[in-house]
Amino acid sequence: MIVAFAAAVALPVSMAGMEGTGQVTTLASPVTGNAVNGKKLYYDHACYSCHGFNGETGARTFVPNWPANLATERSFLAFLRGRANVAPVQPSTSMPNYSVASLSDAQARDIYAYIRTFKSSPPPLEKIQAMDQILAAAKKPYKP
Repeated sequence: MIVAFAAAVALPVSMAGMEGTGQVTTLASPVTGNAVNGKKLYYDHACYSCHGFNGETGARTFVPNWPANLATERSFLAFLRGRANVAPVQPSTSMPNYSVASLSDAQARDIYAYIRTFKSSPPPLEKIQAMDQILAAAKKPYKP
């Protein structure tokens, strides 16, 4: 059972073009869920509290360096279900377990579809006010 789970998770990861990094830079697998429904579920399940509102803010970011468990819809479902069905006594992360009873496969696919709409969108350096303040302060003469 554990070997089958490991194979199910590893297969999509190896097909995603990963080179031992545990991350992918682009996601090209098909998406079957509904991103509009997924957005509501993302907020209802408080995913934003760790992953931010766009996947690149918060404590557990995944944009633009996508973790292997988001490489494909199948690997995302395996990650959610594997944690719920084979939860260790001491989990390695603080992410909640999502069994089918708490989040259906259709709902999980919808969340995945919404996550796949996330794009990295850092502002240009000249638009970051704190950066402007740092640069202006650096130009002033040093006074101890």
